[in-house]
Amino acid sequence: MSKAHVGFQVRQHNPWRLWIGISLVVVLLMIMFLLGRTYQSFELAQLRLQQEVIESRIAELEQRNISLVKDNAQLKGISKIEHDAYELARQSEVVLQRNLLDLKEQLVFYQGIVSPEQMSLGINLQSLELNKRNDLGLYSYKLVLSKRGKSDKFVKGDFEIMIKGQQNDEQVDLSLETLKRDYNSSDVDFSFRYFQMFEGDLQLPEQFEPYDIQLKINPSTKKIKSFTESISWAQALSGGSN
Repeated sequence: MSKAHVGFQVRQHNPWRLWIGISLVVVLLMIMFLLGRTYQSFELAQLRLQQEVIESRIAELEQRNISLVKDNAQLKGISKIEHDAYELARQSEVVLQRNLLDLKEQLVFYQGIVSPEQMSLGINLQSLELNKRNDLGLYSYKLVLSKRGKSDKFVKGDFEIMIKGQQNDEQVDLSLETLKRDYNSSDVDFSFRYFQMFEGDLQLPEQFEPYDIQLKINPSTKKIKSFTESISWAQALSGGSN
């Protein structure tokens, strides 16, 4: 008995399904792109809102500190327990205010990076900090430079650091080249899009008493002017210049 012939099977091709799939992929990509831009705008708005809240909080704390100073004069005649409680509260206020100030500086710094359209192209001295390593004149330093202005290109150049002080009753100026351990000419070159950090150790000579730090920025990028800033040695040791 022979088997019946099955014959050919006709399969229907639907090209519209392929086009619908491609269209869905394109729509999803567009949605993801728009969501990304919306999220960036939201983050920037949050930073600005947080900065406004911090500024308002700092102003409030300054007024409270003024009141605390006035109240302190009236606390001399009260009990030691109440006075200690007041001192604890006052110290807490001081710590909180310092933290808020630090946060405000960070917000201003990052806002300058993500929204610099209102500023001309330039370079900022973000901070210069010193830390004492030992009693033999060894210090570590940390220098942070940041870019100011609307531009995606790198800023380039170099900087000079001069330590001014007294030695044997005479004014002496010492360059970073003479003070930095393992100094290399590339140690003072910068090239960055947003910011750059420089770190190292300084060895001061015996009987040298520093009192001032002079920083000169020499940009090689067009339209950026060179400038010089002076920071006291004590200010750099206390947490740097901002």
